This record gives sequence, structure tokens and C-alpha cells, in this order.
Amino acid sequence: MGFRRRPFRLAVLLAGACLTAACVPAPDGPSPGVRSAARKAIVLARQRAPEKARHLEWLLREAERIDAAERAAVPWERVAGRSAAAWQRLTLSTWETVVNLQRHERDLAAQWEAARGPLLEELRVGRAKLRDGAGLGRREVMALKRAEFHIDLGGRLAASGDHQRALVAAGQAQDFLAVVHHGWDSLHERFQDPRLLRQWREWARETIAQSRRSADTAIIVDKLRRRLALYHRGVQVASFPAELGANGLRPKNHAGDQATPEGMYRVLELKEGGNTKYYKALLIDYPNGDDLQRFRRAKQRGTIPSRVAIGGLIEIHGAGGEGKDWTDGCVALTNSHIDDLYGHVRVGTPVTIVGTL
Repeated sequence: MGFRRRPFRLAVLLAGACLTAACVPAPDGPSPGVRSAARKAIVLARQRAPEKARHLEWLLREAERIDAAERAAVPWERVAGRSAAAWQRLTLSTWETVVNLQRHERDLAAQWEAARGPLLEELRVGRAKLRDGAGLGRREVMALKRAEFHIDLGGRLAASGDHQRALVAAGQAQDFLAVVHHGWDSLHERFQDPRLLRQWREWARETIAQSRRSADTAIIVDKLRRRLALYHRGVQVASFPAELGANGLRPKNHAGDQATPEGMYRVLELKEGGNTKYYKALLIDYPNGDDLQRFRRAKQRGTIPSRVAIGGLIEIHGAGGEGKDWTDGCVALTNSHIDDLYGHVRVGTPVTIVGTL
């Protein structure tokens, strides 16, 4: 009797175990879009949030590992909800990552829009400075070109949705524009030098007084303002816009530097017709004695090349109106203005060129 009861009890226990196992079915796996969404979020996060991308990769691997383990386990070894919980963790983390990336992208887009306007204005100012620099060199020219390139690149990146790299390009553009601004500031420092301003103003006062004493004409050129003023009997009677050498705002040191000289000069010769290729011209007596002394001292100090000459043939001539500084060191007026000036001067007329007044 007892022997017959044991198989019955064993059968009951086995039936109970089977019923229990039936309550923990094989996991259904994730919904169709979970893996795809997670992988897309990982790709997006790799550039903008690498640590979050690595975390999502780990969650994806872990969910797949748990899911595979649950599927491979015998029914009674499965843990109810374990696989679903792993996929849910991945889903929540993917959602948080995407939301944060979208918020971050909106912030970057707003930063780009806020930076774009001032950057374009800074570029406009940089172009104007380079155009009017009359002494800014190749370094500033190349810096402005690189700034233009990076601003254009930033615009294209922003248009494609990559505002983070667009902002990097904007920062690089600002660095290059800073080179232009620094060059401009360095070039213009001398026009605020009290010693030079006193000297230039003294030259101008002496020239005007000479015009008054002689009851004759005199010319004063203000390089910084790009103006040529004509005086008669000590009174200004005309003023014309002037264009300088390509490096005109710098003091002239030697031949070929394209700088416009500064000093007190006189007209040596009046040229017209076949005597000049610039319509009409007034040749001045550069280099004068002061120029020669400065040149010799610079040679002795080694601040200019030993083989260069001091130069000459500095004129006030026509063919101007270019809207920029372009000569080899001369002062250029439009043909109509050189006509107005030409009839008022003679050989010996004082011509004083100053940095500014």
C-alpha cells in the first residue's frame, strides 16, 4: 500500500513543478523599435555625449545577454520579468538621451544664431580695416581669408544641423579676426603717440605760418584722414580726399616699402603730358636732410636691410579715385582734383606730410 502511494506523490510533485514552470514563459523580447532607436541614439551620442553613448551600448549588450540567457534557460530557471526589465531600462535611457540631445542641440542652435550676427559684423569691420589699413600686411590678409572660410564653414555646418561644429568654426573665425584687429591696433598706436602728435602739429603750424608770411600757398597732407588741404595766406581754401601708398600709414624707411613719407618738403617739379603716367604730378624733394639722417641711423642700427636704398620719386599725382591706398608711396588725387590743385602751386611750394593732426 505504501509503495503504491510514493509514485502517486512523485507524480503530484512533478505536475506541480510543471504548472509552476508554465507560469514563467519564455520572454517575448523587446518591441520592434527598441533596438533600432537605441542604436540611433548611440550614433547621435557618440559625438555629443560619448559617456552616454558608452552607457547605452552597455545597456543594449546587457539586455541582449539577459534576453538570450532567459530564452536558453529551462522554464523553472527563468526569472519572471527579468528580460522585460532589462529592455525597459534601455528604453528609458534611450528616451532620456534623445531628449537631452535634442535640448542640447536647440541650445547650440540658439548659440549659433546669437553668435552669427556679431561675427558677420566683425568680419565686415575686419574687411574695412584691411581695405583702409595702408600698412596691414600679408599676415592680416591671410587671417581675414581664413576667418571668411570658417564663417562660411560654420554656416554650412549649421544648415546641416551640426551646430556644435558650427560653433567651433565660429570660434576659429574669431581667433583669425583677432589677428586683423591686433594688426590694426598696432598700426594705429603711433597716431596716438603724444611726441609724434606734437611734432606733426608743429610742422603744420610752421607750414601755415609760412604761407601767411609769404602770402602764398602751401599743402598739408594728413595721412590718417586721407586728406590733402591747400592753404593760401595761412587760410585753408580747399581740401581733397587722398590715397596713399599701399603701406601708406607706416613711416617711410627705404625704397620699395610702399610707405608714404612724413616730413616738411617742397615741390621740385610740376609734371604733365608725357612727363608723367599719372595725368599730372608734383614731384617733392623726398628724401630731404632729415630723411637721410633717419635712413643712416637705421642702417647703423641694422633695422633696415644693408643693401636697400632710401628711394625717391615721391609725388602728388592724379589717377586717383581708386577708393583704396595703392601707390608705391605717393599721394594720389583724382584727375579733377589734381587739376584744381595744379594751378595754385609752383616750384618751391611747401608740402608737409603728417601722420595726423
